Amino acid sequence: MGEEISMKATNRLKFFIGIVTVIALCAALFVYLDYSMSRVNSVDAQLSSDTYTVGIDYSGIVEKQYVDEGAYIKTGDPLFEVRSSTLADAIRNNEVAKSSLLYTVTDDGTVLIAAAANGQIQSIKYRAGAFVPANSEIAIVNVENGLYIDASYKLSSPDYARLSNKSKITATLPDNKTVEGTVYDISLETINKEVVTTVHARIPQENINRVAFSVGTPVKTTLFLDTKTWYSQIVNAIQSLLHPASK
Repeated sequence: MGEEISMKATNRLKFFIGIVTVIALCAALFVYLDYSMSRVNSVDAQLSSDTYTVGIDYSGIVEKQYVDEGAYIKTGDPLFEVRSSTLADAIRNNEVAKSSLLYTVTDDGTVLIAAAANGQIQSIKYRAGAFVPANSEIAIVNVENGLYIDASYKLSSPDYARLSNKSKITATLPDNKTVEGTVYDISLETINKEVVTTVHARIPQENINRVAFSVGTPVKTTLFLDTKTWYSQIVNAIQSLLHPASK
C-alpha cells in the first residue's frame, strides 16, 4: 500500500515537472518570437546630414575660393567671390536692386558669398577660375548638428503596421560604438520589383566623432518595430507572473 502511494506521488511529481517544463519552453519561445519579430537589420545604412546649397542666380567666374571640402564654417564666414557681368548689367539698368539680394555685391558685379549657417563644406562643384552657369550650386554645406541615419530595410507587409515616426533605431559605428536614434521620416521605393523602405533617424550629435566619421560613413543599424501584438501581450503577462510588481 505504501509503495502504491509512493508511486502515485512520484507520477504526480513527474506530471507537475512536465507541465512546468512545457510552460517554461512556451514562455521561452514567445520571448524569442517577440525578440525576432520586433527587430529588423538594415540592408544598407550610412551617416547623412541636412544640407544647404551655396550659389547665385547669375552666371559668373569664381575669382576667389576661401574654403575647401571638409572645412568647418560659421555664419558669415566668406566662402567665394564670384564676378558676374550679367548681374552688374542688371544693377546698372535698375533691373535689380542691391537691397533685394541675399549676398553682398559691388558695382562691378563682384559677389561675396558668405555662410548662411554653421556647418561643414561637403562638396564644391565650381572652384576658383571656373565659370558658374546661372542658378547653379557652387557648393553644398552640411548643417551643424544635422547628422542623421539614412538606412534601408526590406520589410514584410505586416511590419508596416508596426512602423511609425516614433520607432527607435540603434546604429553601430565603425569604432563599435552604438548610438540610439528616433525615426522621423519614412519612404518607400521599388528596386528590381522589391519594395525597399528608407528610414531617416535623428541621433545624438555629441556621441559621434565628426572628424573620423562624416557623411557617407557606413553603419550597421537595427530598427525596432512596435511590439504591441498578441504574442507580446502573452510575453508581458508571463513576465508579470515571474516578476510581480512590488507593493
